[in-house]
Amino acid sequence: MRVAVHKNFCELFLSLNSCNSAAAPKSDEMWGQRRLGIPSLCRLIHQTNTSSAGAKGNLSKLRKRTGFSFVNCKKALEKFDHDVDKAEAWLREQAQKEGWSKATKLKGRATAQGLIGLVCQEHCAAMVEVNCETDFVARNTKFQHFVGQVASSTLTECKRIHQSPDTVVKVNLTEDELKKIPLINDSKSLNENLALTIGQIGENMSLRRALFLSAPSDNIIGSYVHSALSSPKTAQSAKYTLGKYAALVLFRRTGDTQDSLPSSDVGRRLSQHVVGMNPLRIGEYTPPSAKELDTAEVGEETNQGTKEDEPGPEEDKMEEEMLKQEYLLDPSLRVGDFLLEENVEVLDFVRYECGESLEE
Repeated sequence: MRVAVHKNFCELFLSLNSCNSAAAPKSDEMWGQRRLGIPSLCRLIHQTNTSSAGAKGNLSKLRKRTGFSFVNCKKALEKFDHDVDKAEAWLREQAQKEGWSKATKLKGRATAQGLIGLVCQEHCAAMVEVNCETDFVARNTKFQHFVGQVASSTLTECKRIHQSPDTVVKVNLTEDELKKIPLINDSKSLNENLALTIGQIGENMSLRRALFLSAPSDNIIGSYVHSALSSPKTAQSAKYTLGKYAALVLFRRTGDTQDSLPSSDVGRRLSQHVVGMNPLRIGEYTPPSAKELDTAEVGEETNQGTKEDEPGPEEDKMEEEMLKQEYLLDPSLRVGDFLLEENVEVLDFVRYECGESLEE
């Protein structure tokens, strides 16, 4: 449609120019000016429209790169004569300054909400907790992207420093240690990116804790995130998963796996059990003998209709020890029974719950 408008416009000026030339052939000489030819006029109009289209394209590109507002991107492009790279660098510098300022002002405000971020690769994994003030911000895509960056960057840096092919490595990171980790493919630290995100969203946030786990080739790491939010398709870093509860389980196979579940399924199911049942330790498990089972049945029949006793030490152990707990996905089994069926030994597990109280 724009081409048609240009064509009609040029044809109109061509006809007017012909009439004016016939009526006053010497007007140009009289005024001592050179007439602007029709081709030149049309070219000028075309260049003006092309320049406008280029400016809009730069504006769109800058907004896509940075995520900043239309007004700020337009101001940056005008400041640097539509040089997108210089405008982007200036915008990020200003945003960083604003972020530090906001982070300082909001520092004392409580951060009780947030998300757990988990990245699990072959033989290594990282789990982080990042907090914010409200659940509304926890659902914000910018905040979720930041949590994913923290998890992915933590995994990359800890692999570089700590991973060993021959031994199990388990590293707990504090808030101060997390802040120093470099962002993937960037010169900034997680602390600098935290300030930038606070400036963009306008709410206080904190890097609470993280864990890195790596294992030798004969061990397997299972993972599960409750009500998981997967990383967006545009994420360039390692694939991450987000949620309010998460767990990692380290285990190994102890025998034939021909009729067993795939290791990935076993790891997911055990991690799901850890999230749901919240065991405190692994514990030990010996399958009850037939005689013990018969005795237990008789005891149950005898105690029917009587007042239940207070739970004793053995019942407490069954609540706290993973192997003695009822298996979440099949309450007819203990976790220990499930492990025996699958020829599996649990070596370690970790459970994160967003906002939970931490032991000193």
